[in-house]
Amino acid sequence: MRRFKQLRFTPDWLFTYTGVILLTGILVNWGSGFTQFAHSLTLPSMEIDLDISHTKAGFVITLAAMVRMGSTLVSGTLAPRYGSRFIIAVGTMGAGGAMIFLGSAQTYALVLLASAFMGVGTGMALTPMMGLLARWFSSADRGLAAGLAATGGSLAFIFAGVVVPWLVGRDADEGWRHAWMTFGTLCLVIGAVALVFLRERPRDAVGTSPEGRQPAARGAWPVAAYKNRMIWLVTFLAFASGWSQNIFTSFFGVYLSQENGISLTTVGQLVILIGLLSVTSGVVWGRMSDQVSRGQAFFYSFMLQGIAFILMAALPSMGSFIIAAVLLGFTLRAAYTICAACSGDYVAVQFSAAAFGLMSVGAGLGSAISPTIGGAIADNFAMNWTFAFALVSSIAGMTGSLVLIKNPRTPLALQPSPAD
Repeated sequence: MRRFKQLRFTPDWLFTYTGVILLTGILVNWGSGFTQFAHSLTLPSMEIDLDISHTKAGFVITLAAMVRMGSTLVSGTLAPRYGSRFIIAVGTMGAGGAMIFLGSAQTYALVLLASAFMGVGTGMALTPMMGLLARWFSSADRGLAAGLAATGGSLAFIFAGVVVPWLVGRDADEGWRHAWMTFGTLCLVIGAVALVFLRERPRDAVGTSPEGRQPAARGAWPVAAYKNRMIWLVTFLAFASGWSQNIFTSFFGVYLSQENGISLTTVGQLVILIGLLSVTSGVVWGRMSDQVSRGQAFFYSFMLQGIAFILMAALPSMGSFIIAAVLLGFTLRAAYTICAACSGDYVAVQFSAAAFGLMSVGAGLGSAISPTIGGAIADNFAMNWTFAFALVSSIAGMTGSLVLIKNPRTPLALQPSPAD
């Protein structure tokens, strides 16, 4: 009987355990994404409820980012030596507990404490998770895998855009609290799923370093990741991205609702638009970085963000806000995705969690600095100057991207897929 070769329209790994790892990564990104993307909608109500200034509200996010920065470095260092599964699960559930704590906090001091715990949990969850993906995918598919995993953060943006305005509309005083409790409950469930389904690197995957060396055995310390100059360059680009994007995610809702008189419902609709666009943006930018180069993908994403910040700072109007929302939504997960793809390009794949952890420290440092300074600028001048402040980092990111373009990733030896 004549046999015909079956045409494949999906990746070979999609229906293997690699697909399960990717799906779990999407869920972990979803749960952890609330700490990054829900503040733009909860801060206006929180400021009124707790009677705090823009500066104090910005410091809530700054503290979480600072703690997350340390958590990512520690978890990224420990994951290659002790394994990622338990760290990811505990971090996700810890972040969920901290969100519930934030929702119940009655004083500014307790809000700060809850935010610090959220930073610990999200750093433990995201860094090993994205590093683990690099170990399950070949270099030619890492951008795609990272982009698909990053859609989880986009889902968090969309979910917050639907849930927060609805809860605040039902209870103007306590709605923001109910939102964080809802997010926290979801995180607890996702953490349990991660504990059950995550596995370490596939037994038949043979990772190599850019120079073709076989990977070190589990238990080695990831010193190579901290010595590689290209990892440090990408860390700088992550810093620039964290700087600008955390200003946007922190003050977008406040700027539109309090400074420009736009209703929270309309702001929520724009946030949903941003989230919908960002669902595909991670995949687009990740695939672009696979097919063209990581540096070019970085450059174009920073350029589009810079245009959005110019519109918001210099031409505040509903039309400008819509265009800016489209541009920022399309690039929101770009740097995160490209960094995750880069994490396995310049060091052996089992050190990818450490590399991504260092990049996350850069992003965390930028995220930590910008909201407090941006809030102070808004309190003392005007909030449009805060978005002009974000433009500076976009320009710095474009400059650094040019250096990365001149130093493309070293081609890695092909790695067998777990499905092969």
